Amino acid sequence: MLKFFIKVVTRVFSTNLFAKLLFDVDCSKSNVKYQIGFSTILMKKALKKYVKNNDKVLDIGTGSIAIHSIWLKKKLNVDVVATEINGNYIENAKKVMKHNKVKFKIIKNDLFKGLEKNFDWVIFNPPFRDREDIGSYELVERFLKEAPKNLKLMIVVNAAYVNQKKIGNIIKSSNYGINDVITAFLSPSKVYIIRRD
Repeated sequence: MLKFFIKVVTRVFSTNLFAKLLFDVDCSKSNVKYQIGFSTILMKKALKKYVKNNDKVLDIGTGSIAIHSIWLKKKLNVDVVATEINGNYIENAKKVMKHNKVKFKIIKNDLFKGLEKNFDWVIFNPPFRDREDIGSYELVERFLKEAPKNLKLMIVVNAAYVNQKKIGNIIKSSNYGINDVITAFLSPSKVYIIRRD
């Protein structure tokens, strides 16, 4: 029942109307299907709390509309670099970025490979499809292993698709400390604010 509710709410939020209302991002030029769900909205709450004007943020796996990167650039004048592995998503995200009259780098990249290391924050919404999605847990482990030691990280996950205890154990076993966990009333998502111990 919870997954059905989450899917219905996500479908409602995944419209240009809600992209504008919640993020002040116009996605009308998007040719690719996108999702705005509980995790997307909760990540915005974490970004508002922690990211400051002129911070430098790396958005790993920005998706087809780069919604967090565009919002950060528009609202906080943050220096953003966004990465994505899907070429169609990259082209679409560039189109949405241009339509919203902001500019930042969107590059094809797998996690941290070949990137400069001087970011204040790295944000990541791993692509979980269900609680048994072994590949996504392994991706989180690789993300934590490859992250440069001095970075502050935000990882958002939805309890309907992710075993929260398992994620917490992965974070701790990777020698990271959980500095904060951002939650919201009735949201099944959590944003972990972490840093290597």
